[in-house]
Order: sequence, then structure tokens, then C-alpha cells
Amino acid sequence: MKLFSSIVLFVAGFLSLAQPNTEIYVFDLEGDTANFSISNPVNISNNDGYDNQPAFWPDGKSVIYARTVDGQTEIARYFLETKETKLISNTKQGSEYSPAMMPDRRISSIRLDTTGLQRLYAYELIGTVKELVPELVIGYHAWVEGWKIAAFVLGDPATLQLIDTKSGEAEVVYEKIGRSLHKVPNHNWFSFVDKSKDVWAVKAMDPSDKTVIYLTNTLEGSEDYCWTPQGSMVMGKGTKLFHWERNWAEFADLKDYDLGTVSRVAVSRDGDKLAVVVNN
Repeated sequence: MKLFSSIVLFVAGFLSLAQPNTEIYVFDLEGDTANFSISNPVNISNNDGYDNQPAFWPDGKSVIYARTVDGQTEIARYFLETKETKLISNTKQGSEYSPAMMPDRRISSIRLDTTGLQRLYAYELIGTVKELVPELVIGYHAWVEGWKIAAFVLGDPATLQLIDTKSGEAEVVYEKIGRSLHKVPNHNWFSFVDKSKDVWAVKAMDPSDKTVIYLTNTLEGSEDYCWTPQGSMVMGKGTKLFHWERNWAEFADLKDYDLGTVSRVAVSRDGDKLAVVVNN
């Protein structure tokens, strides 16, 4: 019983601890891999509490994210043209985190119930919810190949697992990884952060044969990044934004907009918008 209680407390605390007051800003993004610039910041959350983990809708006209509502988090969708915010979930028994677009345009999200149960679910826009991966405690995920996800699965150590959400088959393919998982644009590879050494590294894996290649070290102390459609990466460190093609290069400082430090980032599929989570 003591072991079970410890597990429940650990799971319940994983997503809820150390959540700063954050806001999400969307910038216009211009340039290519050699010369990025941002302008016209818009606060799309404008809300007390934890507003985080943005992801662009495929057409780039809206953003889904985890939004604080009445002391818990729900999946929200912000429409860039109309400036409307609509809730996709309204879960009384728990909170949603890390929403992502599924291949069929449903939304997948981690739900942490008040009981400590943490699972990955699929959400219809009309509110229908379906559990996607029974039993495994998933912290973060990315859709990488058809109905297969790359998942950060909680444990000691945390593992990177490839999971077929149709068959339920799961395979551990790496250990000691970070939370940032992404499909590499124009490839069937996906990328992750290897945290097995003191210096963290972004690596890529081919899900078909599990081949792993090294891409670059992360900026010191940073692990959140995203890919642009041109095939470069964006990452924040402090108040500054950097892009990578062969090396990391600074292209913006949020101090110029009187904003705080950067955590998560996301780029629209067309590469013309950049969402930045700012710690207040």
C-alpha cells in the first residue's frame, strides 16, 4: 500500500509541480535558416496561471495549448484572426497537458486525474474522449509515423518508447531523455534530447530501424526546441531566441519587447508564425 501511494503521489506531482505563471505570445516570423526575425507579438493566453505547450493547427490559423481554467488546465484553441479562445476540454476530474494534432485531426493530450491516474487520450472537437494508450504513464509525446508515437514514459529512468496506438505494441528504444519530442520536417525521423551525459544533445531516430544520429548539443540548460519547415531548429535560452542549421545563432531578444524568459516554442507549418511561452 505504501508503494502504491508513493507511485500515485509521484505521478500526480510530475505535471503539477513547479508550474510558473506563463503566457503565450505569437510573433510574425520572417526569413530563412540564415536570417530569422520576429515582430508583432500578440499575447494569445492573457490569463493568470499556467498557459503553456502551444501547437499550431495545420492551417496555421489557430493554436492549441494547455490553459489554466478554475485551478486546473484544459485544452484551449485560440483563433489568430478573430482573437477568440474556445475550450476543447472541460474535464472536472483532471487536467490536460501537452495537446498535439493527430493524423486524423483529433487532438491527443495527457490527462492527469485528481486520483493520480495519468494517461494519453484522444479528443474530438465535440468533446468525445477516448483513451489511446492504456497502462503506460506518458509524460510527453509526438506523432512520428502513421499511428505511432514517440513517448516520454515515466519511470526510473524515464524511457523513450515507440508506441503503436492501434495495436498497443510498445518498445523501449532509449533512456534518460528530455521532454521535447518532435517529428523532423520532410523526413520520417523524429528528434529527442539525450540527457544521459552532462552536456545534453539533440539526436534523431529513424523509427523503422531505430538508427540514431547526433545533430547538435542543446544550449546550456535548455531543452525545449522546435523545427521550422525549412529544417532548422529554434530554441530559447534566457530571454534570447536562437536558430540552428549547423550552429546555434541568436536572432532575437525578448527584452526588446519587455518580456521574460523563454521556455517552449512552436513554429507554424508555413513557417510564418512563432509561438513562444514566456515565464513571467
